[in-house]
Amino acid sequence: MDDSLTLSGGGSTAVATDELFADAVRLGGTVSVASDWRERARVIHVGLAELDLSEPAAGPWDTTSPTWGIAMARTHLYEAMEYAGRLRKALVESAERYGAAEGVIEALWRMSGGPLAWLVGSAAVTAVPAIVIGGGAAIGAHALGWRTPLETWLAGQRHVLSDPDFVRAVRTAMDSADEFIGGVFRLPGAMAIGSEIRAPESASLLLGVAGLLGVAYGSRVLVDGPVRVSPLLPDGRADRRAGHQTARAEARPFDGSVTAPAGIADLLDRIPTSDAAAQIRVERYGAADDPRWVVYIGGTVDFTTTAGAQTNDMTNNLHGIADDSALDALRVAGADSGAVERAVRLALTEAGAKPGDPLIPIGHSGGGTVAATLAGDPELNVVAAVSAGGPVASAELREGVPLLSVEHEEDLVPATGGWGHPSPDRLTVSRSVLEPGVEYDDVLPAHQLVRYRETAELIDASEEQRLVEFREQLAEFTGGGTGEMTQWVARRELSPSTPDAAPGR
Repeated sequence: MDDSLTLSGGGSTAVATDELFADAVRLGGTVSVASDWRERARVIHVGLAELDLSEPAAGPWDTTSPTWGIAMARTHLYEAMEYAGRLRKALVESAERYGAAEGVIEALWRMSGGPLAWLVGSAAVTAVPAIVIGGGAAIGAHALGWRTPLETWLAGQRHVLSDPDFVRAVRTAMDSADEFIGGVFRLPGAMAIGSEIRAPESASLLLGVAGLLGVAYGSRVLVDGPVRVSPLLPDGRADRRAGHQTARAEARPFDGSVTAPAGIADLLDRIPTSDAAAQIRVERYGAADDPRWVVYIGGTVDFTTTAGAQTNDMTNNLHGIADDSALDALRVAGADSGAVERAVRLALTEAGAKPGDPLIPIGHSGGGTVAATLAGDPELNVVAAVSAGGPVASAELREGVPLLSVEHEEDLVPATGGWGHPSPDRLTVSRSVLEPGVEYDDVLPAHQLVRYRETAELIDASEEQRLVEFREQLAEFTGGGTGEMTQWVARRELSPSTPDAAPGR
């Protein structure tokens, strides 16, 4: 575990800790201040010359001479400027070299991923008999109440899921699904087009196949459907009388007043947890005729691949990744966006938000993917977004809309979005959060929202310029006063017609 934050992106090729970037800014300020003082000393020197003050008997080179003192001050200030400038340049260059090294490592991972995936796919065909025999043995062992040696070994290797090198390997694998399939069918040309098909394209193709199977056979595996939202009642139940899929003429009454979030930690603290009754929280700030909205989106609740009533599931997550591909618009079966994204849009509409109202979406895990998707929608007036542990590397962002992506080095979930592509508007803050050698009860301990909240507290305490500017933008957006809050329960509408009746955005 490390309390230092590593920053990358945000329009810069440099990668370094927030302390290094903050020190570089301070040194730049030192250069500016020293330059200003040196200019003042010059003005004073010119003034002394105009006053024609008498110098000591030894002349202007006497150490008691005002002219001598001013000259020495200017010399020392110049030296301070030079030293501070060189040190600042060295810090920036070290960050840029680190960023270049990271870029080379990423390129090597990408280059090796395609051929390796093709070889694994090719070898997988010959391993089918062994897999069938092993599967049969496992079924027999379970029937007798035994545990197979493989299961015992996997249970003891759970820490591998949180290994940073394994996380990198998964990120590479998510961009190499097409090479793997090419290897299965022994297609040598698969690696040639691998650079064009990455995690979003693979996810979109998978959803397209699932949608066609849903139409043909009624399968609900990875097939999304219509959603509805209902306001959360004071007793914790959803109001089933509300939540129509059309905008209301009047906004519903708000549940109560809330104080404006004071920083990133406050934002993450308001994201609905997996055991919360509602998955969406909406806050309104500003005057009634000039509202500003903040929406908080919870993470994954259901980890199955069969779409049920719960919207925050793996089907929705796959849609969130597929949305970043142009292929997603070509699918002819299934919903064209995830259930949570459509539920968030409905909740905002029901709360009274209009398309042009300023908006900041905040999300954890799959909710972070939705926040990034909303930030890229040109029809929405999103001014900034925050993702905590979301696979948002491939998110298409609108120019000038900053996305703060918080990702832990040991967290597998952000890696499921692949390597993605750089964006000047995506600022990634990463940190190591697990202690070496410590056994954790959770399967993905680095993905827990509570640990992302701890990282957010470090972000709030950071003096790095980009993080300071992001916090200032948030404070200006909410006005630092009070707002009104509502909570919303999202559900899929399950019916026989769901597979081919899912609405668009």
